[in-house]
Amino acid sequence: MSRRAQSGVRPAHWLGLIAILAVIGGGGFALMNRATDPMTGVTDLSTNEFLENATALSGNVYKVEGIVDDRLDKWRGTDGRLFSVQVSDGLGSSYVPVWVPPDYTGTNIQRGQRYVFKVRVQENGVLEVLELLKV
Repeated sequence: MSRRAQSGVRPAHWLGLIAILAVIGGGGFALMNRATDPMTGVTDLSTNEFLENATALSGNVYKVEGIVDDRLDKWRGTDGRLFSVQVSDGLGSSYVPVWVPPDYTGTNIQRGQRYVFKVRVQENGVLEVLELLKV
């Protein structure tokens, strides 16, 4: 008497199917919820080059990451806010001036916090904030 083949799915098949669905679902979730850097493609500011001759860089847009050190309190609020930002690179740390225009409506800036700034170098060598992200 010949044996009849079992019809149905074996437990090993179920486990394989569950594993495949988990991988597909996890990958889809990761793709849908990945964080994008809005400052991708923006060149990092070379602080050494900036400190040597800031006016040569005027009009250019850069990315600066650093810690807000202090705010110039005697600066008139109607003219915006001027901050000193500590930027660290492979050679050490230096301070650069960052100016937030009075009409800027982005994130509130606090001392001691790390930010990534998208800045434009003005003719006077001050970095004007175009965008910023708290890191």
